[in-house]
Amino acid sequence: MKKTLIAAGSSLGLLALSASKVFGATFEFTGEAPFTNLGSLLGNLLVLLFAFSAMLSFVFIVIGGIQWITAGGDKIAAQSARDRITAAVVGLIIVVSAFAITLIITTLLGVNLFEGTITFPEADNPIFGPSGGASP
Repeated sequence: MKKTLIAAGSSLGLLALSASKVFGATFEFTGEAPFTNLGSLLGNLLVLLFAFSAMLSFVFIVIGGIQWITAGGDKIAAQSARDRITAAVVGLIIVVSAFAITLIITTLLGVNLFEGTITFPEADNPIFGPSGGASP
């Protein structure tokens, strides 16, 4: 325990000594941003993340299937393949659930995460009641 504290303290001390004025410098952006709508950019990244996760789950299911086929009667290899397929299916269920929750939030709250826009709720929305909500 004493050695761990000494190592942590000396590491923090060396880190403090190595800090320079560069870390406190400000960054001034003078050019134009490659995108004009941050919400649109984040929405596109969210869609790409969901698609990449789903494809990765599918790849792991295929790898687990190939591993199971090539197990050749080895119980340990077959169990490893089943575990890989199970984990990939659970991951796919989590990704699909996250996508469904995102769509529910988008529909109920009027925040369109996939387009980067916010629409104010209508007066007949059951969440906000008969008063509607603030309108622009």
